[in-house]
Amino acid sequence: MNIISYLAMMEKLEWPEGKQFAVFLSHDVDRVRKTYQFFTHFIIEKRSYHLFSMFQKPNPYWCFEKIMELEKKYDVRSTFFFLKETKKMKILHPSSYILSLGHYDFNEPAVRQIIKKLDDGGWEIGLHGSYDSYNNKDLLLKEKKELEKVVGKPVIGIRQHFLNLEIPKTWEFQKAIGFYYDSTFGYKDKIGFREDRVMPFQPFNDHFLVIPLIVMDGSLFSQYKDDKSRWDAVKELIDYAQKKGGLITFLWHQRVFNEKEFPGWSKMYEKTIKECKEKNAWFATGKEIYNKIIN
Repeated sequence: MNIISYLAMMEKLEWPEGKQFAVFLSHDVDRVRKTYQFFTHFIIEKRSYHLFSMFQKPNPYWCFEKIMELEKKYDVRSTFFFLKETKKMKILHPSSYILSLGHYDFNEPAVRQIIKKLDDGGWEIGLHGSYDSYNNKDLLLKEKKELEKVVGKPVIGIRQHFLNLEIPKTWEFQKAIGFYYDSTFGYKDKIGFREDRVMPFQPFNDHFLVIPLIVMDGSLFSQYKDDKSRWDAVKELIDYAQKKGGLITFLWHQRVFNEKEFPGWSKMYEKTIKECKEKNAWFATGKEIYNKIIN
């Protein structure tokens, strides 16, 4: 999308109900359960909690109900991007371990059940494209079809794992196999509006939409070392989105709502929702944003 048409869209678009800006809440579901982390995190952190958490019910990373309760409290809904990772572990390449261990399958009874529960409750289900799928159209299509069998309807939204993105090739693949929007475009190691994109954009000037990612939990908590600086940074971005009448996207992985392991992460998420509510934001799923802009 050229800069002239992008600016024209910014000028003419109005959010529903007189809202000043839009908020897209999202969750990438990399793992539904804690597995090898019981041991690796114990070794790294020297915290006995990690060993004892093996006996915790539900599993420490199974935080879906916590998110649902929190978002119901504020009458908002988010989009959950579910991952089907099939990358094989290479013993001599430790960097492959984090990608290959702890997989889950869409067809596991508990996973199917939570996907259905989320969908029935008004949350959106999207695909979290596997690590190598960003440049493999056949693999991406296979994952899309498998998730759609569980959801029982088309899956129109995607975000690539590790924010892997080859522009425009990845978007061309996504569009060709039936995705309507992608929310991968953003920074991997910091927060902020990449290329000052405060609005979704159409890279091919057609029906395919890119919803930029602005704040990812891990980047926020690694880039800033205390709660005050983190909140100041988030609030500055919220204020900027409000000033521009744009859209701000937040990504909080579902596992970080385990406060014992990620202290302060879920509280920061809730504080963000409250701030945006007070600033008269329109909260929407990716599908709702797409329908507002394209349809």
